[in-house]
Formats: sequence, structure tokens, C-alpha cells
Amino acid sequence: EASVRLQLGEARVLWQGMEADDELVPVHIEPRRTGITSAAVAPLRGVPALTIDGKPHNGMVYTAYGPSTQVFAEFARAGVTLFSICGTPTESGYGLSRTSWTAPDVYDFSQLDERVMMVLGAAPEARIFPRLYLHAPKWWSDQHPDDLVLADPGDGNPKLFLHSGGKPAPSWASQAWRQDTIRGLERLIEHVRTSPYADRIIGYHLASGTTEEWMMWGANENEWVDYSPVNAAAFRNWLRRRYGQEERLRRAWNDPRVTFGNARVPTRQQRAASALGALRDPDKEQPVIDFTLYNSDLVAETIATFAAAVKEMTGRTKLVGVFYGYLLQLCGEQRQQNAGHLALERVLACPDVDFLSSPTSYAFRQLGGKGTSHFMSLTDSVKRHGKLWFDENDIRTSLSPGDVGGWGKPENLAGDLLQQDKELANVLANGVAQWWFDVGRNRYDDPALMAHIAGLVAAADRAAEGHRGPVDQVALAVDESSLCHLRTGHAMGRHLLVGQLPSLHRLGAPVGHYLTADLPLLRSHRMVILPTSFAPSKRDREAVETLKNDGRVLVFLYAPGVYGAEGRFDPAAAEAFCGIRLARLADSDRPLSVTLEGDRVAGIPAGTSYGISQSVNPVFAATAGDVEVLGRLPDGSPGLVLRRFPSWTAVFSAAPLLPARAWRALAQQAGVHLYIDTPDVVWASGDVLAVCVDEPGQRVLHLPRRAEVLDLYTGERITPDGDRLPLDFAAQSTRLLRLLGE
Repeated sequence: EASVRLQLGEARVLWQGMEADDELVPVHIEPRRTGITSAAVAPLRGVPALTIDGKPHNGMVYTAYGPSTQVFAEFARAGVTLFSICGTPTESGYGLSRTSWTAPDVYDFSQLDERVMMVLGAAPEARIFPRLYLHAPKWWSDQHPDDLVLADPGDGNPKLFLHSGGKPAPSWASQAWRQDTIRGLERLIEHVRTSPYADRIIGYHLASGTTEEWMMWGANENEWVDYSPVNAAAFRNWLRRRYGQEERLRRAWNDPRVTFGNARVPTRQQRAASALGALRDPDKEQPVIDFTLYNSDLVAETIATFAAAVKEMTGRTKLVGVFYGYLLQLCGEQRQQNAGHLALERVLACPDVDFLSSPTSYAFRQLGGKGTSHFMSLTDSVKRHGKLWFDENDIRTSLSPGDVGGWGKPENLAGDLLQQDKELANVLANGVAQWWFDVGRNRYDDPALMAHIAGLVAAADRAAEGHRGPVDQVALAVDESSLCHLRTGHAMGRHLLVGQLPSLHRLGAPVGHYLTADLPLLRSHRMVILPTSFAPSKRDREAVETLKNDGRVLVFLYAPGVYGAEGRFDPAAAEAFCGIRLARLADSDRPLSVTLEGDRVAGIPAGTSYGISQSVNPVFAATAGDVEVLGRLPDGSPGLVLRRFPSWTAVFSAAPLLPARAWRALAQQAGVHLYIDTPDVVWASGDVLAVCVDEPGQRVLHLPRRAEVLDLYTGERITPDGDRLPLDFAAQSTRLLRLLGE
């Protein structure tokens, strides 16, 4: 990297020792402008949007682990004006930045200066928001042994957790680490404020934990944490706030000896087991359920602490964002319960967090409509709470190392263009932002690819001129706290969530992704799917009751409401929640699959089966009653049923993974507007519509209103036949459209 000397009076930069393939560029930065550059997220045409000094920005960004003047310049020529770089106020994980906190009260931010100046050398008008990794240097860890993360290897005797080059990790429950890290942030932000590039910094992306994504330490290494003294104390304080009285704690834990002073973090063995197979028995396992809830609350509260500090330090003039809320990615593995990403509601309620982010999902990265694109979080709830979502486009290009197909890597440039078209179509149709992300060194080094990216940046400008408010009439509503009742890492977590998405995205209409906490916002939706509402809260039960009207279809999967209002396991309680009487079947080793009967589901041949090949226990089936049986479990029990009430319809499926045609049939019954009749991927918002196909040929789009249509990728204007729009699609292609006029 460049060695940079800043002369603050003249605001000049001298470059030395740059990498061999980087052009030596002298840089002159004008002295700081009058006033402070401010950035915020504000409503714009139906979605939260980035604004800089009050002016909307298209949200297109470039960032890299290995910064390069050459690549910064190429993206600047492509029209990108916003960049992010890696830095730290303390210590970086994974070798992404040099240690800044070199000794007590000694800080070295020279690398941050170097990287900012590298960007500005390539793009003098650029704006920047650094990604700041929050950790602790070794000397600090040596001084604070009780504040370091401990892991249980399985024998109940915790040991020091080491990661990333043998480093210990600070416990997020450590008040000493929080205070010292806030001091480091103060020093860094003050350094930036007095630098010649101060007006180019628009905010800070705060990162920590395993893979810098606010996943609890050890989650990626399959280590079970945190047994440190400070975390044990914080857990006890959380229990005190939750239960208030020790007698309530004793009843909940079914333990007459537990107190707020002696409650222990459950062992790895306790957390890994479950008494009811896929589910937990609160009579025996409430300590594990509580710790899983606490673990996510701790992550959310730590994020909120640092976000509030940065907002105060910057006079609320800068953005603050984090990676968080991976409810549609950390599924069916121990990270689902251990990573601490089950408190999205709390992070969305934080007034000091402006944006959230994740990589685009690692699932389903096949080319074109054979795969799909989806974000790891519940982005429709993110937007409803006024937060901006940044999609991290880290899809490997054909220039990247590795095997074809790995991380979405295509075979050639033609595949790169298809991948980039699809990813940005999802981004723009959903009204979110994106950064292109270089994990290694320049995976975009092709003139044709960069020219195509320039066209995508222009398309982002055109898309922003339309209204992109929500139009989804189908909602997938995830109960994050109920996932604490699922056995840690059980495969049902994957099948109920990320596994549902390929068929849902192909039902012919956009599907919104929400928290059940936002059920009161879904009164305009025609169909609501509840895949994980095992133990709905009183608030969620009341919200579901308000949706049982207006001809709406509510779809319940696997084990809806099997924990009663008092929190105890009681399958008989399900009927009050989902409207269908359920019974637990005797445990078996049969696959959890449903075979459809006759022609009960339109368009699907009789005998078609769906579900999962492995056995799952417990299994629940509908009992005899006023229901229509659409499909049966292997033992003949009703596994897919529909019950019609005077003002709404209840659907229960014992197995997940309904086929797209089944979802389409249910959506049609609910009166959902279907944009397309073929099983292609659809994303849509107010004026923007995207369709991604696998097979070539003509498709007929059914527009929600008559309007002339603009192809946002080609600039072509198309006049539909009324509200019907026939379009030709090449193989594996994506088309992105904007409806013009009112």
C-alpha cells in the first residue's frame, strides 16, 4: 500500500512505494470546505434512500479488502462516486487493517489516511464511509483476562477462545472493552474531523465478531461461547430484568435452587441437545431458551451502544450502519441459534442505526432463473422501519480464483453480465442500495465488464426516478424468537426459511420478507405465510387475530402455536392460533413429506409429493374437523389442509417446501395480482418490475396498470397491449422495467 504523508496546512499528499501495477498519481485535495458534510437516510419515492448534504444518492458503491488505485479509478469512471475502505480504531480481525491502538492511549491512524487518499487519488470527488472493525489488541487482552471470550469444548470446562491467527476475543459483555473501544472511536473520529479529507467522510460502517458481521465470536468456527465471567454476570442481570422475582425464575426454569446470583450459562451439551427432537421442552430446557434469547439481545445491545456513541460524536451528521439480521441465511446450522442474529426487531428499533447490510445470499447463485437472488435479512421490515439496506454484491466473477460455480462464479464474461444484471435487478426493484465488493484483488479487471457496470450505474439513476414503495401482497413473516425453541442447528430451520425461497420467488408475484413483529403493517396483504411461529408472543397472537378477515389466506407451517399462551409445549393450543386442530403423531423414522390428493391443488398432478427426505420429530397433523384435505403424510394423516372461515381461510402444511404451483394456487385464491403465468423469478415495487428466466422465449407480463414501459437496462420504451406486456427473453436473462406516468 501507499505510504502517505499529510501536510495538513496545504492539504497535499505525497505517494511513495505503491504496488507495481498501480499508477503513480499525485493528488491535490482542496482545503476543507465550509461547513460539515452530512449524510442521512430519508424517505424518497416510497423507500428509505441515502442523501448526502440533502441530495439523493443512487446508492451504488465500491469497496474492497485489497484497495487498489487502479480499481478505484475504474469504478469512478463507471460513475460510482461512493466508496468504502477497511480500518479500525483498535485492532482488526483477519488482517484487514493494521492495528491502530498500539499501546495505552497511543493510536496510529496513518493507514486510514493512506487508504482514503488512495480513493481520492483515483476519484477526487469521491465520498467515503470506512468499515471500522472493533476488536482488542493483544496487550489489552493480556491486561483483561476476565473480559475475554471463553468457549466450552464439550466437556463443560470452558477454555480461552482463539480465532484469526490465534487471537483472543473481547467479550461483548465487557464494559471495560466497550468504554475503551468508544475512546478509540472518539480518537479516530476526531482524527478524521481535523484531516484535510474531513468533508469526504459521510459515515461509518461498524463491524465486529466472526467474519466482521456481528456474529457471535466462534460461530463460524463451531465454537460455543461465551462462558467468560463478564458474560455470565450480564446473563444474570438479563434474567433479573426478564423475570423480576426469583420465584418466577424458579418456576420458569423448574429449579427451586436457582437464583439471580447463581444462574449459569448452559453448557454446550445442554445447548446442543433437545428434549422434543426438533423442538425444545420449556419444562426442561428454559435455561437454554433464555440464553439463546439473551445471546441475540446482547449482540443487538452492543450494536446500539456503539451506534449511539458514534452518532453523538458526529453530531448526528454521519451515517452509521452494521451487518446484521441474517434470518434467511444462518439456517439449519448452529449459527442460527448461536450467532446472535435473532434480535433484528431490537436493531431496527435503534434510532442510531441508519443502514443494515449482508452479502447477497450464498444460496441459489446459479446463473439466471435457475438460481435466484435474495438478501440474507428481512429487508421489507428493514425498509418499513426507515432503514436503508445495502446488498453486498460479492458474486465471484469469471476473473476470480476458484472453481466455476463456487460463490456464483460463471465460466466466462457472458456469465458475469448475466449475474450482474440479475443482482442489480433485485436491488433496484426492491429499492435498496448495493456495493460491489472485491474480496481479493480485482475481479472486475475487464473493460467490457466495467462498461457493463457503468450501464448498471446509469440504470440505478433511472430506477430512482420511479416510485419504489412496496406492492407485495404476499408476506413471509418470520418469528425470530420462536427460533430459540428450535434445537440448535436443526435442519428444519433451513427448510422452513431459506429452503422456501426458490418456490416462493416463482409463484408469479413479489413476496415481502418481514418480522412477525410487523404483522400489524400487513393489513393490505392478501396472503401471509408464518413458517416459524412455534411459540407466538401475546402481541403476535393478537396481530394474527386482526388478519383473520377480508378474505385473507393465512398459511401456517410445521408447528404453529404448539407452545400455548403460557409458553408450555401443548399441541392442543395450536387451534386457537392457526384455526386448525393439530395433534402430535407418534415419533417415526419416515420422511416428513406430503403427497397431494386428486386434483385438489390446481395445476399439480395427483401423487405429487413435497417436503424433506429425512425424518423429523415431532410431527403434527390436522385432526378430523371442518377441513379440506389436500394432501397426506406417509401414515395417511392429513398433512396439507385448508379450512374456510366466513371471512378468511386457514392453510396448514405439516411439511415445508411447497412447490411453486401450490403457492400460486393459494395466492390466486387470496386474490393476489400475479405478474406472470410462468415459474420465473419476479421482483416488483411501485413502478419497477424485474423478471429473471432460465429458458429463453416470450413471456407475457400482467402489469398492475396501463402504462408505457421503460427498459431500465437498454433505455428502450415499450408500449404494452393494455395491461399485457409480451416480452422476449434470452436464456438466463433478466429484464428490469419501469412503468412510466401515473
